[in-house]
Amino acid sequence: MGKKPNPELIDDENPEWTAADFAKARPASEVLPQIFGAKLAQEMRKPRGRPRAKHP
Repeated sequence: MGKKPNPELIDDENPEWTAADFAKARPASEVLPQIFGAKLAQEMRKPRGRPRAKHP
C-alpha cells in the first residue's frame, strides 16, 4: 500500500506529469527558439558557472 500524500503539498495547478505528458514533451532546443528567438535561446541554453570536475 502506498503512502498517503500530504494534502498541503498537493498542487492542483501543477499536477504530476502523466505518461501522455512525457510523450508530448519536447527538448528546450526545439521550443526556446520559437518562443524567444534563436539568439536569445542560444544564450539561455549556455551552461553557467564552473564546470564540474570529472572523476577518473
